[in-house]
Amino acid sequence: MTMRIRLMICVLLFMLASACRGNDGAPADTARAGLHRRLSDSAERFAGQHDTAKAIAYHKRALKHARRHLLAEHEARSLIRIAVLLKEQDSSESLTYLDSALRIARQLDRADLLADIMKASSAVYKQRRNYQEALSALEAHQQLLNKLFENNKRKDQARLLAEERRKRELLLFIFISVSLALLTLTFGMYYRRLRRLNKALLKSNRIKDTLFSIIGHDLRGPAGNIMQALDMLGTGLLDASEEKEVTGLLREQSRSFNETLNTLLNWSTAQLKGARPQVAFVNAMSAIQRSLDLLRAQAAAKNIEISATAENPLAVLADTDQLDFVVRNLISNAIKFSYPGGKIQIRTEKKDHTGLIAVHDEGKGIPAEKQAELFSEGQLSSTYGTKGEKGTGLGLMLSWDFIRANHGRIWCESREGDGTTFFISLPLAI
Repeated sequence: MTMRIRLMICVLLFMLASACRGNDGAPADTARAGLHRRLSDSAERFAGQHDTAKAIAYHKRALKHARRHLLAEHEARSLIRIAVLLKEQDSSESLTYLDSALRIARQLDRADLLADIMKASSAVYKQRRNYQEALSALEAHQQLLNKLFENNKRKDQARLLAEERRKRELLLFIFISVSLALLTLTFGMYYRRLRRLNKALLKSNRIKDTLFSIIGHDLRGPAGNIMQALDMLGTGLLDASEEKEVTGLLREQSRSFNETLNTLLNWSTAQLKGARPQVAFVNAMSAIQRSLDLLRAQAAAKNIEISATAENPLAVLADTDQLDFVVRNLISNAIKFSYPGGKIQIRTEKKDHTGLIAVHDEGKGIPAEKQAELFSEGQLSSTYGTKGEKGTGLGLMLSWDFIRANHGRIWCESREGDGTTFFISLPLAI
């Protein structure tokens, strides 16, 4: 088979191969390929100096190295370079080298190697003055170059399409991620808002239930008693002593009714609008004195002695009206649950960087199981003082709300039958 026929068959076989087919050769070891490259570079330097003999010698060393380490592509390139250098000295041997390179290129299915072989073959045939073979090789070389160009163009197009697809996928991923994040954020905000609304609704229902409970039990009773007392006075059948007794009952029921109603209104306002304290410097003893001025008549009715002492002037940070309400409520409760002729002691002091107000009575005390419920929301229950005075616990609950809103604490210490002490702790003003 002539070289021309072999060349044409090779070109046709390659053109039938897949345009995008990759290299079949295994990756060469980096160090071994590096040594081949250095030997080839040395050969090219000698060729540039027109020292053909040394150039061929170094290329043959590179060829031997490539064959020893099975570097097929490097072997083919060394064969081509030796053939190019031998074309003028021994064209037949040059064609032999090219024929060996051709077999390797066909095995590797490498169009670039085939193109280099065709170009070198054309030069050898031209040197031998076989212009027909030279033209055929040159035509094959050009066809391979065209095919390489088309293959590279398709690969570039495929690469660009792949990059565009990756970009679109990335944009889609970013869009989906951002959408999911926004959806999660929106759902979270909606869920939190829904929880707040549900919490507000539950609180509103508790307020409503508490209001109806107090109105039904703690206001209706005094109101009914007042109506009965007025009816009795209206009959004109009572003597002076009985009228005095009924008038006293009427006064007591009116006071209880008014106290419960005022507390209820304060509590409702705080629950519905929120307790927003207007914090200022408040003299603790002044707040106590204002409450005592309002409650002296109530204490006198039970012959209760009240004393207030302070180690030093004490100023705390609190809302004046809210602190007045809390102090008044604690003193009123102390009067309510003290026995006639008892004593109530109020003191103020600085303790652990806070201002402390303590209200101690010698009354009936609070059972241990009830103490934990004193400041618990929804734990309202009717209680009775030492002379039957009725209470709801609403004042203590509101006091707890007010003190907490002023960044303070309220608690009690009590033993049943041995009196009770309520404590208020608030931030110091100075």
